Amino acid sequence: MNSKTIISLIHLDDELRKEYNLSLGYYIGIDICREEGSNYNCTPKDAIVFAFTGMGGDHFAFDTKNGTIKDLDKAPVLFIQPMMFDHPVKLVAEHIRDLFSIFLTLKEFYILERFDRYQKESDMVEDLEKHYKDSIVSRQHEIHFISERLQERLNITPIPNLFQYITKINGKGNL
Repeated sequence: MNSKTIISLIHLDDELRKEYNLSLGYYIGIDICREEGSNYNCTPKDAIVFAFTGMGGDHFAFDTKNGTIKDLDKAPVLFIQPMMFDHPVKLVAEHIRDLFSIFLTLKEFYILERFDRYQKESDMVEDLEKHYKDSIVSRQHEIHFISERLQERLNITPIPNLFQYITKINGKGNL
């Protein structure tokens, strides 16, 4: 895969396995593919799968815009959920580094599946409190540990107004 970010994440995964006997996936909830992952019927034909959640075939992929984007670090990121029959493909980030900035902000990737339900930022905050807070609090040490490493390795920071960011990118062209 033509992505410096993926290569950095694989190196981080290797280091975590060697030093702590734990994978990057343990900390962030998704496993980064070392080679292009398998597509499902609902995966866009030009998408390149780079991560799996391990739940129901859910995966992340680069949207190559019909092969016109060669540098995958610049490709939009899709979250694909084969079991969400009505709308299995969601645009979730302008590029992969933003995806990991989203993780720094939310401390969780799975809330991305719910963004189309929110009419306003307070809906997102309320949902995060109700459905994700306990899990995030119980994993706070692990999240802090991996967040520091992701910030350092990928040179990223949290996204200040995430609701506005997601709304903006989805206003550019829903899938």
